[in-house]
Amino acid sequence: RQVFGVPGGGTSLDLMEAARRRGLQTVVTAREDAAVIMAGVSGVLANHPGLAFSTKGPGLSSSANGLASARLDRMPVLLATETFAPGERDYVTHQVFDQSALVTPLLHHGEADVLAPNVDSISNWLAATRVAQPGPAVMFPTARSLSAPVRPPTLVHRARAAHDADAIARARQLLSASNKPLAIVGLEAAQASLGPSILALLARYNMPALTTYMACGTVPGDSPNCAGVFTGGALEQPLVHEADLIVFLGLDPVELIRKPWPYDAAVLDVCETEHKIHYVEPATRVLGGLRDSLSALTDEPRSTPVASAWTQDEVQAHREQMRGALRIKTQAGLNSDQVVFAAAAALAPQRRLAIDAGAHMFSASAFWPAMQARDILISNGLASMGFAIPAAIAAALHDPERGAVAMTGDGGALMCLGELKTAAQVRANLCIIIFNDGCLSLIDIKREERQMLDLGLTWEAPDFAAIGAGFGLQSWRAETIDELGRCCAEAAKL
Repeated sequence: RQVFGVPGGGTSLDLMEAARRRGLQTVVTAREDAAVIMAGVSGVLANHPGLAFSTKGPGLSSSANGLASARLDRMPVLLATETFAPGERDYVTHQVFDQSALVTPLLHHGEADVLAPNVDSISNWLAATRVAQPGPAVMFPTARSLSAPVRPPTLVHRARAAHDADAIARARQLLSASNKPLAIVGLEAAQASLGPSILALLARYNMPALTTYMACGTVPGDSPNCAGVFTGGALEQPLVHEADLIVFLGLDPVELIRKPWPYDAAVLDVCETEHKIHYVEPATRVLGGLRDSLSALTDEPRSTPVASAWTQDEVQAHREQMRGALRIKTQAGLNSDQVVFAAAAALAPQRRLAIDAGAHMFSASAFWPAMQARDILISNGLASMGFAIPAAIAAALHDPERGAVAMTGDGGALMCLGELKTAAQVRANLCIIIFNDGCLSLIDIKREERQMLDLGLTWEAPDFAAIGAGFGLQSWRAETIDELGRCCAEAAKL
């Protein structure tokens, strides 16, 4: 329903006019990278590719971080970029570089995802996004291509390959023989429509589940099978080490941190994409559409569910231990835990939450009440700062009645501050919460650990409330618990 971008004076204007004629909303963003992120999030939520546009030269180069996010965060988006007229580069050097060579490394399939500017190329790519790993594509429309006769694309449904019956049989055997199976649910499974099937499988085998950051809510926070967030670090290791079978449900290794796999238990990988580079070699892989695979594993011909050795009290004790370890103990001023709890009390569960990279993300992902897939939006494949505000704008436009909350550090906010203009211009149902400590906190912690002197990682905290007011937004400052509660309550009424 929207197209996002920063126009030049060429074919992007034609695209905007065509969008207007088709009843689509054109969202003119402050930066091109934010436009691609917005289009990607829109694509994820609509389960259909989003559309972004930019001018050539600096417009395309500015979009690079958005394309990298779309690739590594698995977001389907098409970027239409202006290019030079035929013969123009015979004499022009202004803004000229090899545009295709710039974007090709950021696309899943390289040059194959640089689409020809015609309907057949677009139709083929749209069909492919239904079966292949989601990601970005780029098109360079020319005036000549735009003058071609217009016809609607033919949308062909390509069914996912059926899973292998032998793999299903081996997977069933592993599950039935396991005494303590544990599921790790990843972003491939982060689809609201898969929620009931995942819960049915967990119940079938009495199996607790950890969810990755990007899959938060796929197993609802109030489910007895929800054991918390899989961080890839030390927090969940006591629980995972107890498992004798680790079941990946749509786990994409792009989400895992840069450390060797620390577990010895056998792995069952239930996935839609086989990742050639992975942290671990599974004992069995079930490759195919997750809906069919989950159904085949759940509907094993048994009269009664398998009773694993896990108890509900044991799973919840592990979860509470993890949550307790994530709680911030400091009493100096406001901390991110307090902000997340206050915001959730006033604004959840209705609104989606978009989280930026930074120290606040641990509290936000652990303590925000996510009840279904994509209740939390986060960049964990690229882990880019400057993600939360554009993502929340797209989420608010996708579902205006539900609205969205963005949580970002001051460093991330400064990277996309111009999008406050965008939020105000489109009147997004959006609440932006900025953790304003005047510091790149996580990087400064690493500096201290390495016993380095000051490297300029702190600054005088800007007055974001004044900046927001300058864009016409209702703004508040909170420095105490009472002020925070009042601000959140007032924001919830708007």
